[in-house]
Amino acid sequence: MIIQKSKRMRELVYDQLKALVIDGTLQPGSRIIETDYAEKFQISRTPIREAIRMLELEGLVESQSKGGVTVTGINKLDIDEIYKIRIALEEVILKEVILQANSDGIQKLDDLMKETKNLLNDENRMNDVFDLFSSFNDLLYEIAKLNRVTEMIKNLNFYMKRFRKMAIDSGARKEIAFQDHKAIVEAIKEKNIIKTLKLNKMHLERSRNFIINILLK
Repeated sequence: MIIQKSKRMRELVYDQLKALVIDGTLQPGSRIIETDYAEKFQISRTPIREAIRMLELEGLVESQSKGGVTVTGINKLDIDEIYKIRIALEEVILKEVILQANSDGIQKLDDLMKETKNLLNDENRMNDVFDLFSSFNDLLYEIAKLNRVTEMIKNLNFYMKRFRKMAIDSGARKEIAFQDHKAIVEAIKEKNIIKTLKLNKMHLERSRNFIINILLK
């Protein structure tokens, strides 16, 4: 694995290490050893050290009293905070969706629901279902046309990947998530803002509670 040198080396290393933490390649408790990654990336230890410091400031890694750095675990407060922010930001998005949604946007939502339903019970297509759930959110953001809010949510979602996929990998949770999305689409069609926001909040709170039960039981 050779890092391209088109950006500042520290930032490139930071991006690589952060992605490994977020996608679960580096599990909580995993050690990050400077010499190992210097050899893997074929660079000096200095940018590795700087990148690790950036990750530490974000709370993704922590220094140990005996030396070295490990990937941090996930706690209930982290999960609660992230979901509270997500709920608040999506309220802004959904209010705008109801104002902006036209027949074309509604048709796209309906088509996506049909495609998701067709794959829902195929155990070999779990990753595809996960991608379609993400596409559902992306389509809502596209309809709302609130670029700054969308960017904030997408930055937040990058961190949610540490635990969000666990909720989708459960068969029961996957079906519930689909039904939640379906109900949200129907509420959008009715242009019922209160109902839409309530359904979305319930959907995200279910996801939060499921993840907490899985990770922290």
